[in-house]
Amino acid sequence: MHGHHEQTLLRQAGWAGWAWLAVLLTTFFAQALALFVPFMSIKVVLVGNDIYSLPNSVRLMWESGIYVVAILIAFFSITFPFLKLAVLLVVWVAIPPTRERERILYWLCLLGKWSMLDPFIVILLMVLATDQWAVSTQTFSGVYLFLGGIASAIMLSTIATQIDRWVNPYAQGATPTSTVKTRLIQNSGWLSVVGPITLIISAVCFIIALVTPYFQLNQFLLTSDQYSILSSLTALLQSHQPALAALVAVGLIIAPSIVLIMQIWLWIAPATQAKHQRRNRRLRAVHEWCMLEVFALGLLLFLWEGTTLMKTDVRAGLWVILGTIVIYYTGSFVSLVALERIAKRADTSKLIEASGFTH
Repeated sequence: MHGHHEQTLLRQAGWAGWAWLAVLLTTFFAQALALFVPFMSIKVVLVGNDIYSLPNSVRLMWESGIYVVAILIAFFSITFPFLKLAVLLVVWVAIPPTRERERILYWLCLLGKWSMLDPFIVILLMVLATDQWAVSTQTFSGVYLFLGGIASAIMLSTIATQIDRWVNPYAQGATPTSTVKTRLIQNSGWLSVVGPITLIISAVCFIIALVTPYFQLNQFLLTSDQYSILSSLTALLQSHQPALAALVAVGLIIAPSIVLIMQIWLWIAPATQAKHQRRNRRLRAVHEWCMLEVFALGLLLFLWEGTTLMKTDVRAGLWVILGTIVIYYTGSFVSLVALERIAKRADTSKLIEASGFTH
């Protein structure tokens, strides 16, 4: 048994381990190719048409004086994706079942979504150029290669984490034995009030954020349109950008909605301790596709330094998005504390029963 635990994920996963490895290598090739294939073009009347690959877009940002955006995109969209794949490869083929392996996979899942920062910058440019006569944009296959590579990397890390949880004793934790069903909303003390209220406020803010404009174009010769998350999705569909529209739909609308629904279910549905834990793990897996914070960072960076490309004014939707993110993470923290509190109460009750002090 000891020898089995010393095996790597590649061996423990059997034939699926080799299939996972093949997908990782394909993902690496797609992301490498995305560095050289044209990413997008920006055409400005009386100025010309420039075609950019991913490295060239970083150069564009740098030459335009958008230094922070250029540095962050260079790290999150160029350096980090390859670093993540390299670490995943090492974890898969070389690291035996340890607590360190579980922690590495946890952080890879947590940070994977941030590689989408550059696509969201591209989305903002595409949205601003919609129905403008003086400025137009067009995406090329590099965008699809990059989006596919990042999405594949997120799925690979999620799969690796799940397999590791099955075969790694250090990632499994203590298995709750209590069969008593509890509700977080009834058994969490004062958190039973704070948690649901925070969740309701987060849901309301999220709905408002979908329809409230986050910025308005304000530049000579350009139509001063306002854009919300939903109107941005509509603009991308009108511009025949299905991949970028899918990123907005999944990352900013569908995944956050599912997370909120799962949070509500976590609070109100009765379940044993083991089932509560499984629900929380599934919620975390869906949250890896929730891109609100990535979009918010891209929006802040664009509004801070991107005005050298297109002048924009901040609207209330930006603050609603930021507020939604803060309230959501507050609610998530309260949920985790509530789960820990219920677990401790279950352990205490078990000790009391074992000591013979029950009536």
